[in-house]
Amino acid sequence: MKTIGKLNSGDSIKIDLFGKEKTVEIFSTGDNRFDEKGHYKKNGFALTNEEIACLNWFVENVKIEDYRQAITHYCNEQYNEIGAEQIEESDLENKISIFAIAVNISKITQSKDGFLYPEISFLGDCECDPEHGVCIGFRDKKFLGIHAQDWTL
Repeated sequence: MKTIGKLNSGDSIKIDLFGKEKTVEIFSTGDNRFDEKGHYKKNGFALTNEEIACLNWFVENVKIEDYRQAITHYCNEQYNEIGAEQIEESDLENKISIFAIAVNISKITQSKDGFLYPEISFLGDCECDPEHGVCIGFRDKKFLGIHAQDWTL
């Protein structure tokens, strides 16, 4: 993958997902999405150097295939709650669809109860939770976990 120099929130890039090239949207969910008055910027604003650096690390080092077991475990926990049939790692490509990477560089990294927010995440639709989707999050260049999309949005 070629190193990204400049990118705007809302732009797309091609990455490898489960061995297939796929186009995903890149967007900022952190402090950069607000202007100096605290209002949301219009889509298409430039990502900061820090966001670009985080994105470059992510696309160069994170392979979703390395997290098949964790994703399958998460999906099966969700399926358990609704009494649905469990899945295998080989089912993942048919059960989740990654459509975006959210870059969340923010001063607020932790909630009041200590819940840590990801800096960067895969976001997608997930059959195990069609209402909330899936967020596969990373912080400080480490896998942080898997939750619903609202974890980073």
